[in-house]
Amino acid sequence: MKRKSLLLPILVLLVCGVLTVLLTKFGRQVQPVKMEPYTPFVEAKVVTLTSKKLMVKSQGTVVASTRIPLISELDGAVTEVSHAFREGGVFQKGEVLLRIDDTDYKAALAQARAQLANANIQMETVQAEARLAQEDWKEMESMQLGDPSPLLFREPQLAGARMGMASAEASLVKAEKDLKRTLVRAPFAGRVVSKMADAGQFVRRGQELARVFDVSRVEVKLPIPVSELAFLDPSLSSIQLTGSSNPVRVDLEAEYAGQKRQWTGYIHRTSGEIDPRSRMISLIAEVADPYGVNATSKMAKSPLSVGMFVKADIHGRLLPETFSLPRAALLEGGQVIVLDESNRITFRDVSIVRYEASDAVIESGLNEGDRVCISRIEIPKEGSQVKPLEPMNEEQP
Repeated sequence: MKRKSLLLPILVLLVCGVLTVLLTKFGRQVQPVKMEPYTPFVEAKVVTLTSKKLMVKSQGTVVASTRIPLISELDGAVTEVSHAFREGGVFQKGEVLLRIDDTDYKAALAQARAQLANANIQMETVQAEARLAQEDWKEMESMQLGDPSPLLFREPQLAGARMGMASAEASLVKAEKDLKRTLVRAPFAGRVVSKMADAGQFVRRGQELARVFDVSRVEVKLPIPVSELAFLDPSLSSIQLTGSSNPVRVDLEAEYAGQKRQWTGYIHRTSGEIDPRSRMISLIAEVADPYGVNATSKMAKSPLSVGMFVKADIHGRLLPETFSLPRAALLEGGQVIVLDESNRITFRDVSIVRYEASDAVIESGLNEGDRVCISRIEIPKEGSQVKPLEPMNEEQP
């Protein structure tokens, strides 16, 4: 039994060896297969020259261009207030907002008129006396009495009368102005932010009656990085220095009453300094007639209210000849892949003006009609073969 168990493995090995020899000698020879190199499919874009209007985005809060305290110029009791004299009230330029008791000021005006009349009488009296003195002196010239004294011709009295006349006239002007000031009028068309006085209240000269702002125009402070100034119109440089007659346009957008609304403004000046922490500079945009007082269309009547948060598109430079490519088409170092006539990869250095949301604006480095690869290739090599899909022109989505 032990002998049989030893012979069995030896027999198996002999059979395997014989089969190996037979297969090697009489078996079919394996021929090597030549592998074709892998050619990736890519998407290419045919670029064309187009003009490009650069836009700079910003955002800000609407503020009143003119916001002032309304101050009392007199002492007195408030006898009447306008219906518009309340928080949120709307008023027109020159409208009477409140009245101060004018009894004392009418009396002061009457007294000033009486003083002016007395001063006028005094003036006429002194002038008459001076004329009589001059006539008397002429009659006595033959007596050779020497030079006359100024007192003889009433010159000091005339000077005093003139000063009294001027003082009385000034008092009359002041009394007339004080009486007019009892009617507190709006300095411009605007709205009331808050009020600090009401009917029956006694107010003092210099006391704040209300806070109001002008509704004829509003301002929006739009901060942008200093580097973004390069994309704006060169006229902005003159705005920074002196204020320009050719302001930069800005389109504002905000949501009002559940709908998106648009307004147009213009940048007339910039902030006086650059923020040292954020390195931002603020452009001051002005919007005329923000409450649509002079508007004709329904859309234009949507008020651009003070305190509203808006997004802004600032109109920048117009580049006459540019190319636009998806950002994914750009390689490190400012290069793109251009396909030659044989669909082989060539690398091209390009000059990038700026990056936008999903595209890059190219100023130079490409030619009209170039096919630019916009697909990602793992390891692109100069001269490698690719298979472009159907070309896509810039006009195609």
